[in-house]
Amino acid sequence: MNVLILGGNRFVGKALSHRLLDNGHNVDIFNRSGAGSYNQLIKDITIIKGDRNNREDIEKIDFSKYDTIVDMCLFFPGQFEKMKDLIPTNTNYIFVSSGAADDRYIRNFGDYGYDKRAVESMLVSSDLNYKIVRPSYIVGQGNHRPRLGYYMNKIINQEHIPVAGNAQNKINVVFVQDVVDCLEELVYDKVNKQCRCETCVSNNRIDIVGENIEVIDLINEVSKYCREGQVMLVQDDEEALFSNNDFEFDSHIKYTKLEEGLKEYAKWYYERGAVNHYGYTI
Repeated sequence: MNVLILGGNRFVGKALSHRLLDNGHNVDIFNRSGAGSYNQLIKDITIIKGDRNNREDIEKIDFSKYDTIVDMCLFFPGQFEKMKDLIPTNTNYIFVSSGAADDRYIRNFGDYGYDKRAVESMLVSSDLNYKIVRPSYIVGQGNHRPRLGYYMNKIINQEHIPVAGNAQNKINVVFVQDVVDCLEELVYDKVNKQCRCETCVSNNRIDIVGENIEVIDLINEVSKYCREGQVMLVQDDEEALFSNNDFEFDSHIKYTKLEEGLKEYAKWYYERGAVNHYGYTI
């Protein structure tokens, strides 16, 4: 199978590329940075360097050669306008949207959520063979802007952790491997086999979500895997990693439990070594 991944050359897109390559598929990448973090895969992946905001760059892509397109970096309706007429209607097109587009939470995310929703509406009105996925907060190994690693760094380095409000609002976190599992299913043009709910089947949309947990409980769970340090909180709505809003979902997929995921993440964290709050030596 020939698969094109648009953007996403650091975290989920990179993990998906590894998975597809391991399963014998051909993978091409289109992004602005060229090889970027794909250096170790460059022999197996074709890199198409370009900016999706530039129609001439988009026209470098022969969309007709792909069975599936996974769009990891579509943020604005104008970006979709520049390419929608180039995608064959029989191509399996997967749009990675966001839980921020959910009716209950869209106001909390400002333009980001409304723009994602606008693209979704354009897809629904199009003739494309589309799938829409809405991940919640994605965590796990390889995240270049890690949420779990941020908390671990703070705790280990004996630094105060900024939180919004009393940190008792509930959020939803999903591990990267669960997102990749779902995307891989959709690459084969299937609605996720574990999700047969009416929303997913009728709207070609899947919420890729995991465990609901209060922010304070998430921090305390992370602290169990820190070899030293302690949890020290400070109320700071502006600097907090998560805003003081609920962000809960019902999951229709089989997801990695927090304890299991944290155990694997901590092992990876200590093996690779934390560099700072935003990245790791990989």
